Amino acid sequence: MDGDRTQGGERRWRRVLAGIAAGLAGGLVVVAAVVKHEPALVSAALDHASAERAAARLVTKVAGLHAALGQAGPWGTAVGDDELNAWLATDLPRNHPKLLPRGLSSPRVRFRPQHVEMGVRAGSGLLSAVVWCDLEVTLRGVNQLGIVVRAAAVGALPLPAAPVLTELGRRLAGLGCVTELRPRDGRMVLVVYIPATLGGGPQWRLESLRIDAGEAVMAGTTSLPGTEPVAAPAD
Repeated sequence: MDGDRTQGGERRWRRVLAGIAAGLAGGLVVVAAVVKHEPALVSAALDHASAERAAARLVTKVAGLHAALGQAGPWGTAVGDDELNAWLATDLPRNHPKLLPRGLSSPRVRFRPQHVEMGVRAGSGLLSAVVWCDLEVTLRGVNQLGIVVRAAAVGALPLPAAPVLTELGRRLAGLGCVTELRPRDGRMVLVVYIPATLGGGPQWRLESLRIDAGEAVMAGTTSLPGTEPVAAPAD
């Protein structure tokens, strides 16, 4: 009799342990599926030949903008997210591999009206996941941006906005910008002050920023030391 009770108790414990193991395994599968979710922003493939041409267009635009920023007068440019993604996929890993932090790859960007979506793959192989965010970007004033996190996630696992803005602010500060976090209407806003000059040279003013579907357009003026800025033409 005692032996039967002992065996029955062992069977019950085995069933309990098997149920716990199955629950843990199922939970891990769900977590893995959520984390491994890949938004189309990063998983979309690029045609190599067209990407090379689009990347070359971006390099030409950047060179022209750099030249315009060094001269007194108005300047402006328009950048397509297809050109930017082409450069990120081809020229960045080939010619500027150290610009991307270690462990990150396949960065992508998408422009929507007043929004910038960004995604990047963290890690490699089975241990990789896509980190992405949807940012609302506005020009608050001359050389002053406001950035709000509308959504952020690792795969499909949501991330809180504050750490994302803090990390973004730290990266922008490393580029010479002054940043601060401010609460506004129940949300945190990262305010970015773009430096107007480097080392006492030409002073540039970002006066207009428009982000549309697939394209970002910016314009402003440059003044040389001792001169007054020339107003940019109206749209």
